[in-house]
Amino acid sequence: MLTNRYQPMLKRCVCLFLAGTALQLLFGGINPSFLAYPWGVVLAVNYIYLLILLRTNANKWKWVNHLYDRPAYIASLASVLALTLLFGLIRQDDSSGGWIGALGFTQMSSSWIFNLFLLQFMTSMGMKAIDDIYLWRKRKLTNLIMHVSFFILLMASIFGSGDKIRVHVNTTIGYPIQTGITTNGKTISLPFTLVLKKFSLDEYPPKVHLYNKGIWSEEFVMMNEEGSEGKLGKWQVECLEYIEHAGRLSEDSAFTAMNHVGTTTAVRIKAFHSDTHQIVEGWVSCGSHIFIGCTLSLPDGSELVMPRREAKKYLSEIEVTTEESKESYQISVNHPASIGAWKIYQSGYDSTRGRWSTTSTLECVKDGWYIPVHIAMWMILIAGIMMFIWGWKEQRKEEKK
Repeated sequence: MLTNRYQPMLKRCVCLFLAGTALQLLFGGINPSFLAYPWGVVLAVNYIYLLILLRTNANKWKWVNHLYDRPAYIASLASVLALTLLFGLIRQDDSSGGWIGALGFTQMSSSWIFNLFLLQFMTSMGMKAIDDIYLWRKRKLTNLIMHVSFFILLMASIFGSGDKIRVHVNTTIGYPIQTGITTNGKTISLPFTLVLKKFSLDEYPPKVHLYNKGIWSEEFVMMNEEGSEGKLGKWQVECLEYIEHAGRLSEDSAFTAMNHVGTTTAVRIKAFHSDTHQIVEGWVSCGSHIFIGCTLSLPDGSELVMPRREAKKYLSEIEVTTEESKESYQISVNHPASIGAWKIYQSGYDSTRGRWSTTSTLECVKDGWYIPVHIAMWMILIAGIMMFIWGWKEQRKEEKK
C-alpha cells in the first residue's frame, strides 16, 4: 500500500502521462529548434530565476515544498528511470507506425511523455540544488555538488537540445569524406575527415514461412543447421542441407558453397504433408544482390519461402583524422565514438546488399552545451572521490574506538 505521502505524487505522474499522451497525439513529437541559441539560454536563465523565486517564497507558498520534498524527488526519479528503461527496450528508429510510434516511444528525445517527466525531475532536482545552496552551512558539500551537477546535466539535455547539430554521412569503404547532410538537406562541413575501413554485419538465423495466396504464415521454422525441423500448417518441413555462403550458376541448378562476394543463404528442404503424405524436396533461398532467391512450390498451391535475414548487429570500423591526430574507432548501434564535442553513431547501411554492403550511414551529432556538461561530469567525479575518502576516514575512526 502506498502511504498518503506518495499518493499525490502518483496522481501527478498519471496526469503527466495523460497530458504527454494527449500532446503527442495532437501535435506529434517535440521540435527542439525553438531552443536554438540564444533562446535556449534565455529560457534557461528565466527557468533558474523562477526556481529561485519559488524557493525564496517556500515559507509563504506551502505547495512549493511538494515540488522537491522526499516523495516528490523519489517519485520523479523513479518515473524517469522507468521510462528510460522502457524506451531502451524499444528500437529508436523515429518511426510513427502503430500505437507505439504514435505515442512517441520510438522517438525518445522528442517524446512529450518523456520530456514532461524529465522536466518534473529537473524541477525537483533544481529546487533541491537551490535549497542546498541556500542552506549550505547545514548541508554536506558532496550532496550539494551532486545535486548541482545533475541539475546542470538535466538543464543541458533540455535547453541545449536546440543547439545540437545532427548530420548524416554516407561513407563508402576507402573514400574519405568531410561533409554531412542535415535533415532539411543542407550540407555542413565537419571538423574532421571520415574514412570507412570495414563494414560487418551479423544476421539472425534464416526463417522459412508458408506463403499462400499472397499471405505469409505468422509461424515460421528457424533453419540454421541440418536437421532443423518444424510444422507449417499441414506441412512438416526439415532441413536436409544448409549452406551459409551459397550460389549457383543458373536458376535451374542446385546451390553450392561459394567463397564469393554476394553469396546468399540456401537450404534444401524436405516437406511432408500430414494428410496426403506427399513429399516434396527442393531449395529455398532468400537471395542477394547477385543471386536470385528461390521458393519451393507445394502441391496444394502454397510455397515455402525465406525472407531476407534480419540484421542482428552491424558495425563500422572508421578512421577519423583531425588537425591534431588520426584515430580508429569501431561504431555499432548504441556504441558511438566521441571526438571532442562530436559523437558519431551507427545509423544504417545498404540493406539491398546486406552483409556485403560497402557503404555505411553514420550520424554525427554535436552538442552545443558540451562544456557545461563536461564540467558537471567532472564535478560528479570529484564528489564521488570526496565521498569515498570521507567514508574511508569515518570507517578508520570507528575502528580506532
